[in-house]
Amino acid sequence: MKKIIKRLLFSIVIFIITYSSVEWAKKNNDFIEIFYSGKLYPLISSNVSAIFSFSNISIGEIVLTIGLIGLIILFVRFFIKPSIHTIIDILSGLFATAAILYLAFWLMWGLNNFRLPLEENIGYEVEKLTIQDLENTAIYLIERINELEDQMVFDADNLPVYHGDIKEILKNSSLYFDDFAENHSFLTTGRYSRPKPMVYSEIMSHLNYTGIYNPFTAEANLNVRTPRHNIPFIAMHEISHQRGIAGEREANFIAFLASVESGDYYFKYSGYVSALNYVINAIYNENQDKYFKLVELFSINLRAVYKNNAEYWQNYQTVVSDIGEINNDIFLKSTGQSEGTKSYGLVVDLIASYVKTKTV
Repeated sequence: MKKIIKRLLFSIVIFIITYSSVEWAKKNNDFIEIFYSGKLYPLISSNVSAIFSFSNISIGEIVLTIGLIGLIILFVRFFIKPSIHTIIDILSGLFATAAILYLAFWLMWGLNNFRLPLEENIGYEVEKLTIQDLENTAIYLIERINELEDQMVFDADNLPVYHGDIKEILKNSSLYFDDFAENHSFLTTGRYSRPKPMVYSEIMSHLNYTGIYNPFTAEANLNVRTPRHNIPFIAMHEISHQRGIAGEREANFIAFLASVESGDYYFKYSGYVSALNYVINAIYNENQDKYFKLVELFSINLRAVYKNNAEYWQNYQTVVSDIGEINNDIFLKSTGQSEGTKSYGLVVDLIASYVKTKTV
């Protein structure tokens, strides 16, 4: 019993220390930006990522699988020898594990949630958008997409064709992001593992997840079952998390920038199409007449791309995807992103600011 009490006291102390540190970090963004995100996090993440870069398989998935097996063994242990002492022992062990993971999460990545706003690092002035701003942004993106389509190859279903397979896309996403990060000092650089395809991609689709960053292994994990034209943008998004960008709004924008500045037509196309999707949805919420007028400007290829994406995700609209959405919403809010899953769409203001710099 003494062992259990010590374990519980240890866990409580860890939770209190971690919680207090996180609350302090929320009010000291400059310190987090300079010391944690600028110095400590790059040291931690690059070394952890380098350790696991030997494998093209997601080590995080392996650890998760082992953890699930461990939980099953604990439940079996209880049912074989049920007793109050056994269940308290198991629960205290799980409590201690949760405390350690809670501390490790914030130390190994989570504090990036409290760094300075991205617009300060990139020098953008984000203003409240009018419907005209949104329309101008959408038109700019559509024009860029049309220009790219003249340089690309499309298959019989009017979907863009890439010159390589998924592995080639993942490899190139890492290379392109490295080049991008060299010109943006607020992004960490070093020896990082490239994005890894998930064995559990089908499960990820059912949960409505396109990717996940694992801070414990510093791995960017991708659902490679999603429509291929989405994968470059998704890869850049998860790499953004790996390089110290925690917010979903910010990671979406960095993914957009890194994609369109890559020089690879397919990546640029993925970036522009993904950005347009967020902008056009914002316009739909504000003015449906303008939305449908803009949709009339879509090429046959662009219509096919959006249709392909919608049909894919429609197949996974079940209670499981609802649970996945709720779970992700809770997680994001718990890390300081008050808008939860809505934060993904908040990237529109940054995209509009970017477009203004290109059209002034």
